[in-house]
Amino acid sequence: MEDNQTDKPLPPLRLRSHHPDSEKEITLRIPVINGGMGVGVTGPALASAITNEGGGGVLTGVVLGYPFQKILGKLTDKKPFEANRLALEEWITTTKTKCDGGFVGVNIMVALNDFKDMAHVSAKSGVDLIIAGAGLPMALPEIVNKFPDTMIAPIISSVKAARVMVKKWMAKGRAPDAIIYESIHHSGGHQGGSIDDILTGMHQPRDVVSETRKMLDDQGLEDVPVIAAGGIWDKNDILEALSWGAQGVQMASRFLLTVEAGLEFGGIKLFKKLFMENDIPTILERSPAGLPSRAVETPFSKRFAAIDNEIIKEPHECPSVCLASCDKQKSIYCILDHLTEALKDNLEKGLFFAGSNVGKKGISKKILPVKELMDLLAHGEPAGIRAAAGAHVA
Repeated sequence: MEDNQTDKPLPPLRLRSHHPDSEKEITLRIPVINGGMGVGVTGPALASAITNEGGGGVLTGVVLGYPFQKILGKLTDKKPFEANRLALEEWITTTKTKCDGGFVGVNIMVALNDFKDMAHVSAKSGVDLIIAGAGLPMALPEIVNKFPDTMIAPIISSVKAARVMVKKWMAKGRAPDAIIYESIHHSGGHQGGSIDDILTGMHQPRDVVSETRKMLDDQGLEDVPVIAAGGIWDKNDILEALSWGAQGVQMASRFLLTVEAGLEFGGIKLFKKLFMENDIPTILERSPAGLPSRAVETPFSKRFAAIDNEIIKEPHECPSVCLASCDKQKSIYCILDHLTEALKDNLEKGLFFAGSNVGKKGISKKILPVKELMDLLAHGEPAGIRAAAGAHVA
């Protein structure tokens, strides 16, 4: 997309609940929400700052109790799932206070053993939107049915998955309130496709976004927004996604380079340093969740690289049985331990999930307050700077 297109104003993102007992509608002045970077990167400081600047702030709802115990020394007398619930309740309350009752979302992995409980406590706590990925959230409409003003959105990585989710949820009497497409070629963390899908170029962003938009329109769901994610870095990328038929974007990795990211756990200084200084592309590694995942190349992630690498299981304990798909006797490592080590700035043991913009040259990498970053997203980079996230493949 040409740079002169950045003069175009961004349209707002409109969300409304499709629960039959709700008339709730929300308009975000800037059509940007943040990805749910777990464990603990997207906390109240980051989420509330994004909302306060006109976007949609989203908390991570992934196994918060463990870093609360290991890093903050809180909830140490609680069992794992109870600690997760209490930590999330605290974060939702704190975020609502910081953004004066403005938009608050929560991103939860379907693969979690306590997915149902975390979704229920999120809705009960009054969040505006639950985003669910790392699996298809078939049961989410029933889980939150008693909370009609909590909107729900699945994360998909293909048109087929989008069709399945719409069909299944419509059969339950509830259309999705948004559909979030995460590109398997760009997004950080767990991917919704196989290694072969990624290597052979399946499910390209332009195709999936445009076909999902058409599928929704054909079913009379013109008011269900498609939100594109993966590889979004600046206003040019946002406008490009909108030109495909998206109504908004989800952005994670660039929000990692903000003052507010990970502030609750000391500011994730090493994570930001790796992002700022790294000129090595991210790698795909094998996750105990059973999915390929994209991460910064480090001594740890290289050991579990998913391509041309013999994987040797790491001896480990299982602190919380967090993943439904993880067999603690057979899993290759404890993902919870290593994500928490990343919060603790441990290079040797940390697992640093990040999108494909890590390692790219020629993009603007600065640690900014959210206020400044949101202004750049809304109005474009300063003259002469093109923070190109790389060409999306049509």
